[in-house]
Amino acid sequence: MSDCEIEALVHELESLGVEFRVIPRMDGSLRLSCWRMPTSWPNRDRVNHLIAQRIDNSPDVSAQIAELIHRRSSPDGADQSRS
Repeated sequence: MSDCEIEALVHELESLGVEFRVIPRMDGSLRLSCWRMPTSWPNRDRVNHLIAQRIDNSPDVSAQIAELIHRRSSPDGADQSRS
């Protein structure tokens, strides 16, 4: 998926009540966690469908989302640990 498609997917899921968190691993990879917040309950079918179709079945997409969330959460918007 392109960067624009990844950003659109993340934006859609966040607007439906999903919160993403990223945990750096010792080997330098990133672990992506998807948290369904209480506001996601009315949208649970759409959320479940998007996660199952786009993220669970594609490790590459999951890795791209993890990179995006990690970059977005860094203080200057750039990934300091991979320089």
